Amino acid sequence: MTRRLTLASGRQRGFTLVEMLVVVLLLSIAVLGLLAAFDASTRINKNEQEIADAQGSVRYGIYQMTRVIRMAGAGGLYVTQAVLTAPDPDLPGVVAPDGTYDNVVGGTITNLDGTAVPVRPGTDMIEVRGVILSPLLGFDLTSGCGTCTGVSALTAQPSTFSDASGRHVNNDATNRPQFSAIDSHTGGASATNPMFVVVAANDDLHAGCSDPFPGGFRRNPQPTYNVGRITAPTALVASNTFGNVDFGNVLAREFSTELPSEDPSGSEPPITNVKRAGVLDDIVYFIDNTDPRHPALAQGVRRGARFDVATIADDVENMQIAYGVDGLYGGDAVVPNDALGRLVPVSGDDTDPNVSTEADGDEWAPNVAGEAMFAPGDFQSQQPPPATFTHAGVDDCHNPTLLGVMISLVAKSRNPDPTYRAPLALGLRTMNSPAEPSLYPTPQTSPRYRRRIQVVKINLRNYSFPG
Repeated sequence: MTRRLTLASGRQRGFTLVEMLVVVLLLSIAVLGLLAAFDASTRINKNEQEIADAQGSVRYGIYQMTRVIRMAGAGGLYVTQAVLTAPDPDLPGVVAPDGTYDNVVGGTITNLDGTAVPVRPGTDMIEVRGVILSPLLGFDLTSGCGTCTGVSALTAQPSTFSDASGRHVNNDATNRPQFSAIDSHTGGASATNPMFVVVAANDDLHAGCSDPFPGGFRRNPQPTYNVGRITAPTALVASNTFGNVDFGNVLAREFSTELPSEDPSGSEPPITNVKRAGVLDDIVYFIDNTDPRHPALAQGVRRGARFDVATIADDVENMQIAYGVDGLYGGDAVVPNDALGRLVPVSGDDTDPNVSTEADGDEWAPNVAGEAMFAPGDFQSQQPPPATFTHAGVDDCHNPTLLGVMISLVAKSRNPDPTYRAPLALGLRTMNSPAEPSLYPTPQTSPRYRRRIQVVKINLRNYSFPG
């Protein structure tokens, strides 16, 4: 009986301490493995999300810039006033110490609060002007602004159709979407934040400008135009008027010279027959370096001497700009052919049929290290002017040779990725990016980021050859 009880007690014993420790160890290893796999999965998902965000940033930034740049010059501006490669020395708000928008170091944009917003060192800027953010109105020559000199009231008859007399009249106050859009766009105009209006004449500034040009294409006409300042919202829907426009304002006159560097002289030319008019936008794009860890693509819209600055895309760390000028490269003239392309044969790794990686190898600049920025006068041809040319200068009919703008944007992931070892982890150079420490730290050891780049070429809609 005693032996039977002893055997039963032996069979009911639990796990030994060693067995328990082994089980705990195995379970710990399994749990740690699961946690490691979960952590890796989470990290991969986060990295993929951030690189998707970076890709979205460059795409959205390119989209926003493209829709503005392709409209440069709308309203009748000289091409040299429509796309700027350097700040106008007589218009405050933009600082570029080296006098150019190429690889700016020490640049700032003054916002509406008067704060100097820093430009990321080593990045490019671009300034574009035209009637871009609101509609451009066509006129029937019966309304306008008198002679459009001094302080003049600019009126516009609403028009959507032609009646039996050939006039365009629409007095239906509920059917004026263009008027409403302009009124909305100018809602913030005031004496401290003024806006500008451009009016273009029903003329061709220099007779013969639309005649065929050697090579088979035609020159673009250049109308007479004036720019004035407004200090109150327009009242087009309510009263068919832009209000009082000051065409003699010193800042407004800066938009009417042939080159931004010129000083306006004399009085503004009278314009008695207005062909079109609209609110003139002066827009600058730059990389905002307020937070160097998270730079951003920003847009500034001029309001008098300051800019209304807004962020377009986050974590965009570099922007490079190149300009396509037909018939000119590296300061040397070539035969214009109404197209932009390479000028040297393809070779080695330089195989793109349209753009060359060799300095002065194409009609784009500065898209390669060692190329100089185009001078403002290079944006229009320098052919002999016709006999009726009365402009105080040596340029021709203002025939545009600037046909396109190339943009390169680089965005990075918001957070660094220490495990990333691809060549782009420590920086991505594009076009003629300088060895700027803020862009490419030396030595390049950390932090490591994932990056995305996008390059696009934009045709200038208002300066393409019509023939």
